[in-house]
Amino acid sequence: MLGVACLLASTVAATPKSAARPARSTPAKGAAKGATAAPLTLVYGDDHVFGLVAPAGWAVDDTSGLGSRIRVVLYPVGQKWDTAPTVMYANVLHQDTRRPKTLTQMVVHDVEQFQKANPRGKVVAAPMMRTAKGRTAQVRWFAPDGGEPSEAVAYIEEPELVMLLVLSSRENGGFKKALPAFQSLVEHYEFVGGGIQTPSAR
Repeated sequence: MLGVACLLASTVAATPKSAARPARSTPAKGAAKGATAAPLTLVYGDDHVFGLVAPAGWAVDDTSGLGSRIRVVLYPVGQKWDTAPTVMYANVLHQDTRRPKTLTQMVVHDVEQFQKANPRGKVVAAPMMRTAKGRTAQVRWFAPDGGEPSEAVAYIEEPELVMLLVLSSRENGGFKKALPAFQSLVEHYEFVGGGIQTPSAR
């Protein structure tokens, strides 16, 4: 289920970092209108903090993905990370400060590596998205077998790192069904800052 996205992370990450600190939830700033707006979940990495808002019907889990070095995972309410056929998650690629790449260079590299591993695979450049703080997210859809896409990755450039927001599905129709939730995840994502001391380190 996570083959494409894990390939992307392993081929681009230049400086591996430790697993994320536990997430904390706070009221969302500028949350969507309506009484059922989800809170902003703050995720503490080793040297940065970012926030996510769970789309309607989705749960945020800040522990199940840590064994795979995934910062935070999301899946439909009532399901589990290990067994849910459609999931989303966020992870971080740290820049190599000696040889930093542009966001476009990193995306191109990912696509090239994906196509080497999946000769029949297909990659589609989806429309760009905007985050809560106005950052531009480059989006790619991946189809390992050349058919309908099963993975979507939003690449968001931040100081000294690139955030990956990923949608992955292994069931027919699951990808298309989850696209509105993926769009909501990207649009409500916000980077709080880098060089921040995490609560457990204080």
